[in-house]
Amino acid sequence: MHRQLANELPPRDGRRGLVLSASKELEPGARAMLLLADGLFRLDVLVSGDSLQTFVRNLSPGPLAIEGDAATSDGTSTTFGDVTPFAPGRADLGFTLGAGADRVRAQVTLATLRFPERGLMRISAQAVVRQA
Repeated sequence: MHRQLANELPPRDGRRGLVLSASKELEPGARAMLLLADGLFRLDVLVSGDSLQTFVRNLSPGPLAIEGDAATSDGTSTTFGDVTPFAPGRADLGFTLGAGADRVRAQVTLATLRFPERGLMRISAQAVVRQA
């Protein structure tokens, strides 16, 4: 069963919004759905060696356009203590989908932690989706 948090955001500039958040622990080679925005998109991830691949499935009737430069910040992270064994990572992904008044923009932040003793990687994602 897929579990995620989803909350409506207050309108900004008259545009409605939604925030989605989920986290899963996966074994290397496993592909899983991480986020689902009904009627809009599904975000899958695949753990492959030391890489994390993302797949955006377009569930809208309009086109999907992946953004080349989606970083929302300078990419710096702050950690405390010895986190080296967990090899924390972070990535940003942005895309638009739909057309006309139904067009939306999604900004996704992914975070990873490795648990080598258990052979797992925890992937967490947060997406902010707003009318474009």
